[in-house]
Amino acid sequence: MTPDANDLLALLHATSSAASAAERQFVLLNRTREVLPYHAAVLWEAQGGLLGHSGVSQIDRHGPYGLWLAQLLKAIQALPPGPFDADMLHAIHPACAAEWDQWWPPHALWLPPANRQGPALLLVREVGWSAAEQQGLAHWAELWRLAERAAQAQARRRVFDPGALWLAMRRPGRAAWLKLSGVIALGLLASMPVHLNLRAAGELVPREPTVLRAAIEGTVRRLAVEPNQVVQAGQVLAELDDASAASRVQVARQALATAEAEWRQTSQAALGDPKAKAQLPAAQGKLNEKITEVRFLEQQMQRTALLAPHAGVVLIDDAGSWAGRTVQAGEALMRLAEPQDQELEAWLAVGDAIDLPTGTTMQLHLSSRPADPVPAALRLYGYEAEHRPDGSLAYRLRGQLAGPPSERLGARGTVRIEGPSEPLVYAVLRRPLAALRELTGW
Repeated sequence: MTPDANDLLALLHATSSAASAAERQFVLLNRTREVLPYHAAVLWEAQGGLLGHSGVSQIDRHGPYGLWLAQLLKAIQALPPGPFDADMLHAIHPACAAEWDQWWPPHALWLPPANRQGPALLLVREVGWSAAEQQGLAHWAELWRLAERAAQAQARRRVFDPGALWLAMRRPGRAAWLKLSGVIALGLLASMPVHLNLRAAGELVPREPTVLRAAIEGTVRRLAVEPNQVVQAGQVLAELDDASAASRVQVARQALATAEAEWRQTSQAALGDPKAKAQLPAAQGKLNEKITEVRFLEQQMQRTALLAPHAGVVLIDDAGSWAGRTVQAGEALMRLAEPQDQELEAWLAVGDAIDLPTGTTMQLHLSSRPADPVPAALRLYGYEAEHRPDGSLAYRLRGQLAGPPSERLGARGTVRIEGPSEPLVYAVLRRPLAALRELTGW
């Protein structure tokens, strides 16, 4: 069966009369069956991906068929125009070829544009394609692309027609001129670029604090320092009470005395008894084991005092609840930070999250000094939102201070983040549109 010229003219007329790109694609993908029968048709563009599929309004791109179709269309981009099947595809993409029979009939016809610019058409059916059918369908696909480009160019001209604007300006009447001037001014104002500034709660935190942990398991007897206290290297910060360690030392010492008595007894017997002489190395090893155990436990007993490894400021969470608390070995008790090692930490609400490149300007405005902000530059943007104490979700931002620290650690305030430039209409409508989408599911 060969495409008839009158049928192609009818399809071309339907394409030119279509009011939208979706209607023009419908003509190509579905009404082409009026000229030649086929099982399915797919319209694909390398830059835009899947444009349309015959028989359905939309393909689930994340479903099994959608994923297989996307891989297939990318794999055949380099193929020349004409028919192909699963055997030809096996050399290019074996995985797609293996699933061909699951989704499609055996014979396909690939019709890309001549200059590789624009959408490509793919047809599949049960029987092969004759030379006349290939030539007729390729001619029809090219005519459709010409009609599509002409329709797109006409739509762009309708967006802004200088001739129509000139006629409106020459039309008599002050009211018409005022309306036109208002529309132009409103358009210019809406497109005016503005910085998308954001607000977030923030504070000055240590950049690389030293985490001090309990060396042994025990009970916190007392904290020897207060929160935010300046300490020197070697100063006692906390004391632990390890009664169980003391009992373990006593048990180990008794075991050492027993092992030492056994070793002496075996040594004396080894002078005249060959059997006892053979047992002497085992007794010596057991004695050495007990000596090592006692020394280790005695060293642990000496580590009940937590000492400052360097000078700095002590940072403690809920200092009043530590006394009498049982801690495990390795559990964090407090942090020690150098006063000059500071950076800015802010928490950006999920609703305000936008793309912020490294180096974005940040300013901490303290309530006590609102006119003298602390400048910083964005260093880290958390990839995952975290739960805050107030129950909200926010992204962690870390900023490097632009100069030497001038405020104390823990100073809090409001952080102003200077986002990218966007049109004024986007900055004004961004939050209302997001709220509307959440409310309606649009």
